[in-house]
Amino acid sequence: MSEMDIECPHCGTKFKVQIDGDFSNMMVFPCARCQTPLMCYHGEISELDREEFSKLREKLSKVLNVVMRQDGTVGEVANALKKLVDVSNARADEREQNHTVITDDELDALQKDLADLDVDAFLSKL
Repeated sequence: MSEMDIECPHCGTKFKVQIDGDFSNMMVFPCARCQTPLMCYHGEISELDREEFSKLREKLSKVLNVVMRQDGTVGEVANALKKLVDVSNARADEREQNHTVITDDELDALQKDLADLDVDAFLSKL
């Protein structure tokens, strides 16, 4: 069993995570105290918005379903997810540096684009 020390960036609580097996490069889990969704990516802990966490689970399920229907390998899934996380991290870094405020109209347009996202088309682009 592997053990990892975590400090929640939201509430500051320190706790240990025990994992049966080896650590993954990316893990998503809630804080033990405040239940804030957290993501550990290559040892870095960051907070996920609850809505973002829910959408991540939904999209992950869709991607996994498509890959399994197409007899995809776990490596292909991992590579596709890594690309998604890398793009998301780059956008988060850019927003943090620019302190850009997203307008309600821009957010609505983004949510519409995400809702209309065709998983098969996305995977074929990869």
